[in-house]
This record gives sequence, C-alpha cells and structure tokens, in this order.
Amino acid sequence: MSGAAVASTGARFDTAAPARVAVVGAGPLAAEVLRNLGLAGIPASTHHPDRFWETLRLADLQDCYCAVAAGIEPDARRRLVQLSQVAGVALVNVACDADGIVVETFPFGSDAGCACPECDPSPIDPATRNALPDPLATSVAGALAAAASLRCSGHGARKLRIAALDEPGTSAELQRRADCPACARPWRAPRVIRTRNRWTARESLTRDTRQLGSQTVQLSDAIVVACECATCGPVPELATRVNLPAPGRGAGGACPRCGSTSLQVETRDAFSLEELTARFGGRPVPAKFALAEIGGASVCFDLEAGTARDAPGPA
Repeated sequence: MSGAAVASTGARFDTAAPARVAVVGAGPLAAEVLRNLGLAGIPASTHHPDRFWETLRLADLQDCYCAVAAGIEPDARRRLVQLSQVAGVALVNVACDADGIVVETFPFGSDAGCACPECDPSPIDPATRNALPDPLATSVAGALAAAASLRCSGHGARKLRIAALDEPGTSAELQRRADCPACARPWRAPRVIRTRNRWTARESLTRDTRQLGSQTVQLSDAIVVACECATCGPVPELATRVNLPAPGRGAGGACPRCGSTSLQVETRDAFSLEELTARFGGRPVPAKFALAEIGGASVCFDLEAGTARDAPGPA
C-alpha cells in the first residue's frame, strides 16, 4: 500500500482494536508515522487535515495515548492543539522539509501547564515548505514521531531539531508564554461532560431558567449571527446562513441578488445559554463542544454525545 493511500484514508489503521494514537496528516510523513506504529503493534487512526474536525471525536481522542500532527498547516494544527488540550491528551507535532526534521512534544495529559505550539511558533518559509524532503529524512521523522507518541509524558514541552541526518540534533525545552491565547482557560484540562446537544431547559429546571440563562459558554466553532450584502443590504437568501457554521477563508460566497462577493458576515463563538436557547431551542448547535467556567472550574460539554462513534461514510 502506498504512503499516500495509507495517509489519506481518514479511517482506522487497525480495525481490530480501538485507536490509541490519532494521526492527523496526509502524504508520506503521516504514512511513515502510521507504518512505525503498526510495526510496534499500536492501533492508530488517521484523519485528513481538512476533515479531522468532523472525523475525530473528542470521546475517541480521550481514549488515545496521543495525537500526532504530521506536517499539517498552521490553522489545522491550532485546531488539533485545542482538541488535544480539551481532551487532556498529549500532542506530538512533526515536520520534515528542506530545513530538516522538527519533532515537538506537548504532554498535555500529564502536565496541563506545559507550553503549547502557539507559545513559540516556528517561522514558516514557503520556499522550504514547498521543497520535497529527502525520503530517508521523512522515514526517520516518522519513526521519531511514532516513538515520541508512545512516551510523551512527564513535565515540560520539548523541541528536537535535526538539520541534517549526518549532523547531531539539538533538544530544547519550550517555555509557556503567559499571554498565549491558546493556553488560556478554559481550554486547559477541563472536566468533560457528555450531554445532549439540545438547548431547551428540562421541566425540572424551568424555575432556574433565568439563573442558568446568564451562564456564558464558548463554542468550539464560530457560527454566523448576521449576514447581508454590502451593496443590497439585508437579503432573504443570505439570512438563511444565520446560525450556520462560519464559512472558511475565501468561502463567503456571493450575493444572490447582485452577485457581489462583498458580504458583511458577523460571527461569534461566545453566547449566553439564554441566547443559544432562543437561537436553537430543541435543535443542535453546529459545534463540537462548548466550554464554560462554572463555580471557578473549567467545564467542557461534549456535544457529540449520542451520535454513532463509527458511523459509515466519507472521512
């Protein structure tokens, strides 16, 4: 089986047992990580960087030793960092390009206070990123990442850099940045509660609705709260986008009335429970989870509860 085929399946690498390592990546580097985990007899799942937010459930990641970011883009890596922090699972970030090999380890499971990849992000040179790495270096990087995923524990995040295979590598501890937004509460090691994704109060709680309604929650995914054309103003067809997931970069679309792509789209990820009840009621919110500070403690409501864990379909 080719490396590209292995790394792009978006499915479980070993279906005989639950995955213990979740690999996010596509291409030869992700394939090498999976190959080495397979040689060690470790069940692993692989997820495409463009789709892992849908295919990798929070509950499934909590069953893993570690998540591995195998040469993925910064935006996808940031989302995987968020998911790993909330799940309380270690993260390994591996990259291999013309500048050499970098393996970073973040033991979120055993050290909730360690640095994250956004505390000291590595500069990105498009010229080296687009250059094809040495196949031998890719094989070595995959083996290092696989080994790191099985022993990523203890305290402190670290970075291993190998500029060339015939040169010694350097290892350094990564320091947590006090003002890093990715490290802020309540992202770090919240208590995870699996709950139904419905926003109407039960009859037994009706008398407490007013007090509950003021509770603020942060959704894992921003949603559209307003959408109109900069030229035409409010347009009924654009209003149907409200309460849907926020579009990605460059995916805003065009006005159906005038064809203009200058749309004024307002998105938010923080709401009070009262607002969510008014917007969604008995319907699910288009989000993976919701975070809140309750009684001084960080809580994560897993909104994927009740859905099939291994539902068939495209990854």
